[in-house]
Amino acid sequence: MLRRIAQLLLRLAGWTIIGEVPDAPKAVFIAAPHTSNWDGFVALTYRVAVGLDIRFFAKQSLFWFPLGTLLRGLGGIPLNRDRATSAVDQAVAMFDAEEKFFFGLAPEGTRALRDTWKTGFYRIAKSANVPVFFGVIDYRHKHIGIGGRLDLSDDVDADIEKCAEFYKGVTGRWPQNATPIRFNVPVDPQHPTEKHKRPIRSFVRRTGRQTPSQQKALETYWPVLGIEYKSEQLDLAAVFGREAPNIVEIGFGNGDTLVQQAAENPDKNYIGIEVHEPGVGHCLLKATEAEISNLRLLMHDAIDVLTQQIPLESLSRVNLYFPDPWPKKRHHKRRIVQQDFLELIADRLQDGGTLNIATDWANYAEHIDEVLAESDRFTCTERREHDGDQPLDRPRTKFELRGLKKGHRICDWILTKSTKS
Repeated sequence: MLRRIAQLLLRLAGWTIIGEVPDAPKAVFIAAPHTSNWDGFVALTYRVAVGLDIRFFAKQSLFWFPLGTLLRGLGGIPLNRDRATSAVDQAVAMFDAEEKFFFGLAPEGTRALRDTWKTGFYRIAKSANVPVFFGVIDYRHKHIGIGGRLDLSDDVDADIEKCAEFYKGVTGRWPQNATPIRFNVPVDPQHPTEKHKRPIRSFVRRTGRQTPSQQKALETYWPVLGIEYKSEQLDLAAVFGREAPNIVEIGFGNGDTLVQQAAENPDKNYIGIEVHEPGVGHCLLKATEAEISNLRLLMHDAIDVLTQQIPLESLSRVNLYFPDPWPKKRHHKRRIVQQDFLELIADRLQDGGTLNIATDWANYAEHIDEVLAESDRFTCTERREHDGDQPLDRPRTKFELRGLKKGHRICDWILTKSTKS
């Protein structure tokens, strides 16, 4: 009865079931792109409609009565993150313990836009020596089902390329949130359960709402003002067609103040780094309207850009205005201002170059002071606390105005690279 009801629900919603339930004793099933909460509902309805006995992990906190009973009935397994073993190890142990076992997961791990897929499904399938089946939830064609099989090789890049090839024709509910199909960390095919330590990111990529004009700017003006991320050093003189002081701004938001600085200082080269796509689109529009030629943009993680693309001792100044404060204590490790960050910036600055920082969070200001006290790479030329009326050698920003509305005080620093460094 439940099976017929599930089939009816899918038909009424316009879905067509494709493919067949695999004739395999064990397998990992993946579904992509995962861009909406509806994906889970549709997938579970499909599971019931075709009688697919597939298991999946869910947060242990969700398994309270009566929701826990329902989740278990649908194949849910509480994920215990307090155990010494990882989720991958727990899944592999279940494959080893069962004669027939199907396990499903979304490689993206979240419906929000990410930089890359997670490697969990690959490491589980490789360790358990089972195939991977491609699950399909295609909102454009309203197709749901199983679309293909992948037997993993020892060539991780080739395997992930096959995943990308298969899913390039599958459309999620919100296509703009579809995560690029590539891995976030290396996978050792000989030791797949060993997880490579992922670097801590100081930002969360948020898609936001992109206007048609911002999208058009990305398509039209990015080829002119944009620099693609590559793991090779830039020739900044060639990029700008001249020798001039180079200034990097990390996290420029919507770019209004970055464009303002570039327009007011035509004798300097400005490089803006931002991961927020609508903000980059807005900045491109403003830069084009202002007809400035001394500005280039990069849309990638600033730490990667500085490490891989910015040459040593090539910058005269780095601006870090109102970075994410990560106010919760457990998130303090994500704050960008750490010892490693200061080392990285000092190496890229010329002698006498400066790092200019501003924040409106008192706790973050204390953190910055503590980090600076332990560093011998910079000398604090000036530190200024104010109520928004005395910005230190910088324009006022929208983040500053938001902080002032909350009653926050502003703290500015000018840090000069130490000559002994």
